[in-house]
Amino acid sequence: MNTFDPQTFRNSFPCFQTNDLGIYLDNAATTQLPEQVIAMLNSYYLQGRSNVHRSSHPRAQMLTDQFEQARETVAQWLNVAEDSQIIWTSGTTASLNMLAYGLQGQFLPGQKVLVSTMEHHANLLPWQRLCQHENLRLEIIPVTSEGELDWPAYEALLDDSTAIVAVAHVSNSLGTCNDVAKICHLAKTVGAISIIDGAQAVAHLPVDLNAIGCDAYAFSGHKMYAPSGVGVLYGRSTLLKRLHPLLLGGEMVKHVSFNTASFRELPFTLEAGTPNIAGVLGLAEAVEFLKTWDNGRYTYEQNLLNYTYNQLHEIDGLRLLGAPKQRCGVLAFEVQGIHPFDITAWLNEQRIAIRCGHHCAIPLTEQFTQQGSIRVSLAAYNTIDEINYFIEQLKQAIDINRL
Repeated sequence: MNTFDPQTFRNSFPCFQTNDLGIYLDNAATTQLPEQVIAMLNSYYLQGRSNVHRSSHPRAQMLTDQFEQARETVAQWLNVAEDSQIIWTSGTTASLNMLAYGLQGQFLPGQKVLVSTMEHHANLLPWQRLCQHENLRLEIIPVTSEGELDWPAYEALLDDSTAIVAVAHVSNSLGTCNDVAKICHLAKTVGAISIIDGAQAVAHLPVDLNAIGCDAYAFSGHKMYAPSGVGVLYGRSTLLKRLHPLLLGGEMVKHVSFNTASFRELPFTLEAGTPNIAGVLGLAEAVEFLKTWDNGRYTYEQNLLNYTYNQLHEIDGLRLLGAPKQRCGVLAFEVQGIHPFDITAWLNEQRIAIRCGHHCAIPLTEQFTQQGSIRVSLAAYNTIDEINYFIEQLKQAIDINRL
């Protein structure tokens, strides 16, 4: 296991060896790909691709073995008991929709689903629709002015009518890191299903699903140095067996007639059609890449985040949104009297990539500011020099817009 060296880590990413990308501080949206992952994708396409679980020729058999080894790699990384509890999807959004759709018809009218104010729309809208269709109650766990989950309110909302609790591991808008093990433990005391959106966590925190104790966990490859269009749904076997398949088609059936069909065992019953084979292989390779950099990477990222926070905190008229006790990867702020888009426009011209707006979390953002925020999101390949340049240009943008 390597001792973390940020420059060596950064050198693993070909995009930073040219001057084309500029300073990239939009990692909560998408991370870059290391050479190791790109090499895996190239191997799949250049050496000849094939489908998996279908054909008997050597290339197909080899890729099927790699595909299932990828499932084992992810299961071990997450400390999951069974490989079959890992379902390949196109991303976090697809995973959460698969859960919400698959659980239709399994609750009594009047039961409730709890989500928090800080949820990304992908962990709000599927449950909103489920409640509308099933005559369930959608109730919201408040977020405090510090940007943290309101624990007394959460505990007060929990009762025997609670069917589902769905909460983010890390807020994509504020960076708040939630105590998901506690969330899941409390959900279990009333028999509720606990579902965690891990999209913003897996690249920045060690994730042990056995310790967390959730019933389901979802994340995307493109936020953890893996390709776009691939993601994971982990579920306890008892939960996954309850799901109605979202998609019906090839390779997920045992037998089909014109009138009936019987389905295969997990995980295949939830994986209809040709999967994103290259994406799955790339995601597993990203896991292997991250595992080699575990020693010191989390500490480096947290130190970089703290440094950025301190630099932003010193700027007159700048207000950081939220003050959670534990923050991960993300800082959001606004500047008094200046629209976020005006600041972002200047930073774009200086080739600094950040994001402004509501970050697909409108209810949360509107709790703190009506016009949207500016979000800087970090990865382990970012450097102190990049942060210093960003702060310098941010100050210029503020000065120019105040003239």
